[in-house]
Amino acid sequence: MLRKMSVPEFIGQATMHFIMIIAVIVCLYPVILTLMVSFTDEVTLMRNGMQLIPQKFSLEAYRLIFANNTVGNAYLVTITVTVIGTALSLLICGMAGFAMSLNTLKYRNIAALFFYIPMVFNAGLLPWFLVSTQLYGLTNRFHALIIPLLVSSFNVFLMRNYFKTISPSLIESAQMDGCGAFRIFITIVMPLSAPVIATVSLFIGLTYWNDWTMALWFINNPRMYPLQYMLFQIRAIMDQIRMHGTLGGHIDIPSQTYQVATLFVTIGPIVLLYPFVQRYFVKGIMIGAVKG
Repeated sequence: MLRKMSVPEFIGQATMHFIMIIAVIVCLYPVILTLMVSFTDEVTLMRNGMQLIPQKFSLEAYRLIFANNTVGNAYLVTITVTVIGTALSLLICGMAGFAMSLNTLKYRNIAALFFYIPMVFNAGLLPWFLVSTQLYGLTNRFHALIIPLLVSSFNVFLMRNYFKTISPSLIESAQMDGCGAFRIFITIVMPLSAPVIATVSLFIGLTYWNDWTMALWFINNPRMYPLQYMLFQIRAIMDQIRMHGTLGGHIDIPSQTYQVATLFVTIGPIVLLYPFVQRYFVKGIMIGAVKG
């Protein structure tokens, strides 16, 4: 049976709900307004400004983005890099974090120091670039978009701190049954670590999805351009067209609506993915941050 709320409780609950509704509206309104701008005719936008319900709809900005197969190919490259990179990075960071979480591992503090130093110091961009290109040959190769971002010390420590919360008796029991370290990691530790796995996967996935610097430094083949770098190239080309015209004449380019449409093309998949991992996100951050 539901307990009847008193007047002060009712006022407090109503106030909290009202504040939350206002906060949701404040957060959603700019997103919806920006989305509608991407479907607005450029001339109408310049004349009337941003409107929640445009007077004239237009798909010209999206038509320009998907005018040829380059964006589709860039999407395929980015999705492939993100999936492979996230899986490999999660496996490597997880194994390193699990190893350093074991009290029986010798020199685990030295190993932790090995991961900690790059978080504070680095040799600089030029030496890293020379080593990557001349020693490892990361030029116009698909793995050049994956390997440089494969290991993150922050993710290693985050996973290590979470693994320390798992009862050591589970691991000891598995060892007594003859399980090796890798089998314990795959069959016991990983299934018990859904919150931190979801959190770290989101971090890694966002890093790969939003990265364009690896393509800037290592890739010269347009067919290997990821989405972010491809859109940057398209934007640069459109700016040149707007400034100098094409075929000797001036053409109208929907620059503002194009910029907004580009924004939604790039962030759309991430926005759709986030609700599925949101329930793990906060829990993984809190447990991984305060334990250890």
